[in-house]
Amino acid sequence: MTGALQGVKVLEIGSYVTGPYAGMLLGDLGADVTKIENKPYGDPFRGWGRTILNPTFCSLNRNKKSITLNLKTREARDIFLSLADDADVIIENLRTGSVDGLGVGYETVRARNPRIIYCSISGFGSEGPYTQLPAYDTIGQAMGGLLSLLTDLDDPKPMGVSLADHLTGIFASYGILAALHARTITGEGQLVETSLLQSMVSFVQENAANYFEDSEVPRRDTRPKGPQAHCFIASDGLPFVIHLSSPEKFWVGLTGAVGRPEMRDDPRFADRPSRAQHYNELHDALADAFVTAPRDEWITKLRKEDVPCSPLNTLEEVFQDPQVQALGMSIDLERPGGTPVRVTGSAIRLSATPPTYDIRPPLLGEHNKEVLGSLGFDTEAINELEKNEAV
Repeated sequence: MTGALQGVKVLEIGSYVTGPYAGMLLGDLGADVTKIENKPYGDPFRGWGRTILNPTFCSLNRNKKSITLNLKTREARDIFLSLADDADVIIENLRTGSVDGLGVGYETVRARNPRIIYCSISGFGSEGPYTQLPAYDTIGQAMGGLLSLLTDLDDPKPMGVSLADHLTGIFASYGILAALHARTITGEGQLVETSLLQSMVSFVQENAANYFEDSEVPRRDTRPKGPQAHCFIASDGLPFVIHLSSPEKFWVGLTGAVGRPEMRDDPRFADRPSRAQHYNELHDALADAFVTAPRDEWITKLRKEDVPCSPLNTLEEVFQDPQVQALGMSIDLERPGGTPVRVTGSAIRLSATPPTYDIRPPLLGEHNKEVLGSLGFDTEAINELEKNEAV
């Protein structure tokens, strides 16, 4: 066995992030993923760079085959349904209702293949007043409340990472894996649904639970007070963070590292609730101490006292870090006719069936002959499909 999901066949009608990311996560674990794209451009992310396979597209589409199907044609629709007859999973992230309009929705596929796991990813879900509104990552972050916890509401700015998109892809793959396991018990597939909005609202659950409890609307600076998380600038202008959480030993270690043991006797900082109440005063006192030496010196002192801390790394610094290098978190993928593209690897390790990166990101329609040939189409028949603009 080479992958935990070896033998699982996945069809992906996906573009941009959520669907492709979910498909890639399954592909990394050994699933056989076939990406369905339209000519002449395919996934819009193919056009986001200067190279034939740009970094954005490659970061979401390794371990996949690509075929082109114009699902608006009868021939392509029939081909898709034939592929679906033998598939285990379908992933789609078109606007709600689009797959039904194309004749390849869940009920249509399920009538032919009751074992299908059909995952639909949308902006706002399949019910409610917003189902037909357009949505991208920042819309999901904003509507689901996450952005209000990450930006200054008096001077709001979008985030520099597509959190809603990627988290929704993770939730989608999580639902698919649960449905695959359930099928081993019931023998039946099912519909899996998630959306940018559902993912965001679910993800902020700790903040939401506290809001439900005390009716205080949290902001970006609310949560750091409880777990005693702080960001500081050292004398060399470099940022770093500490996170004391609950154990008192971390507070003792911190005061020792900064040479201020008398702070332990200050009634404002006597225990975690007091330090949360006087968070700003504590922060200012520590900031005055930390500005007296460079970051590396403080990181060394804090780690010697076993205080949870870290440099606030840029991505350049991340991939220079010896721990990141030890974990092998960057990988090189081949590109036809060009230099390899470097991307990040999987976040999980499996001792017997580890993630693999055997299939480079595909060219548009690269596997048309292979996949269509498996359905019995010869070269002449494929040429006719191309002539009819079905593939």
